[in-house]
Amino acid sequence: MATAVNISHGHSAANRQETHTNSKTGSTKNNEVVAFVQDLIEDVCQKPLQPAAFAKHDMFREHILAMSISYFALIVLLILASLPVIACLVP
Repeated sequence: MATAVNISHGHSAANRQETHTNSKTGSTKNNEVVAFVQDLIEDVCQKPLQPAAFAKHDMFREHILAMSISYFALIVLLILASLPVIACLVP
């Protein structure tokens, strides 16, 4: 999971690679499958650090939305501020 962290879990990727290169037996394959399934179950059971509503991509989307609203408000204010000047220049 992208938003979950489990510090107590350590992967032994180097040990697996060494075992894989030293022997090509069926027991090595079974150990790899067992390790994969255990890691998969552990990943599925993990609790996210933050709710999905505050995930990083959602926060980015909310930031873009807030910026677009701000720019729209700024443009509207500039137009409203320029109306009296235009009214003075027209006659």
